Amino acid sequence: MKIIHCADIHIDVKDVRGLGAEERKIKRNQLIQNFFDLIAYAKTNEVDAILLCGDVFDVPSPSKNSVNLFKKAILGAPNIKFFYIYGNHDEGFCPFSEGEAENFVYFKDKFAKVDLDDNVTVGGVSTTRYLQNSFYYSIDFDKDRFNIFMLHQPINAGDDYFSGVYAKDLAGKNIDYLALGHIHQKNGGKIDGRGIFQYSGCLEGKSFNDAVKLGEKKGFYLIEAKGKNFRFDFIPFSKYDYRKVEILVTPETDHFAIMKKVEEVKLSKTDIVRLIFKGKHAEDNPLQVELIRQNLFGKFFHLEILDETSTLFDFESYKSEVLSLKSEFINEVFASTLSDYEKEKVATIGLEALKGEDISL
Repeated sequence: MKIIHCADIHIDVKDVRGLGAEERKIKRNQLIQNFFDLIAYAKTNEVDAILLCGDVFDVPSPSKNSVNLFKKAILGAPNIKFFYIYGNHDEGFCPFSEGEAENFVYFKDKFAKVDLDDNVTVGGVSTTRYLQNSFYYSIDFDKDRFNIFMLHQPINAGDDYFSGVYAKDLAGKNIDYLALGHIHQKNGGKIDGRGIFQYSGCLEGKSFNDAVKLGEKKGFYLIEAKGKNFRFDFIPFSKYDYRKVEILVTPETDHFAIMKKVEEVKLSKTDIVRLIFKGKHAEDNPLQVELIRQNLFGKFFHLEILDETSTLFDFESYKSEVLSLKSEFINEVFASTLSDYEKEKVATIGLEALKGEDISL
């Protein structure tokens, strides 16, 4: 028995952050294309079921076009069973009416379960911010079966959207695999001696909050259950990945050395890149942001550059200037009772202001 665990597809997302108008259009279309590609993967690899663990849609009233495409994709895969719960973004929404699709199961706001075969059971609940008092008591899995439980919730902590579920309260409920949505990064842990929980993360990020490390991608888990044994593997699947890359600048680093550092980072043409330059540059060697941007033009799906460097000033040379406002300022600062760290910080900010540079607060 092969089962895909995925979540947070966010079809019909409006707020794809940090991109231009044309890029946003491409990224929005890719989010629903991911779902079509997921079904194609499932067909090719003879997957029996797909768990859609919430926030399949980004809004509770998605466009008619998106809903129709979603429904046709599911109806076009009659040999795959789809299990669906809503999340905080698409709360209360279900694309199918009852009985409209034989291969689609919607778990509403009370615990329910379905036997997939003579060994595997899938259960789930669509939850809102506060769990019902009966939530934990309602979970009813047969101890002799392999049990998967679907939730769109943070575990062991609440957040701005949910009060959270707790592993200690799920212990002893005969859960083998808790399939979670809501958190956009893959992660996992133990429920008890029997069961584990896993976040699959989102299929594809929609902001730099969803950035992945170099060499990694967003994706889903493929669960394979055989009798009492099971394994799960993460399948990288995203196309356009957000990457945050920090580049350290030193006073000795010139423009060409900086470009060499950037080129050594393994990035691809489908990456959405935020280069963050940190450190200090020499006063006569400022960061050449526009030159860097021009050099990298067209190499990534999208590029933004954050200059968080500051200038390393030669304070001693300023102290000795004659009839100079900068000299007066620096001498006043270094004659003060501030700590050495505070003197350097204030002097740097003051000189940046006097020279018309961005102030490094």
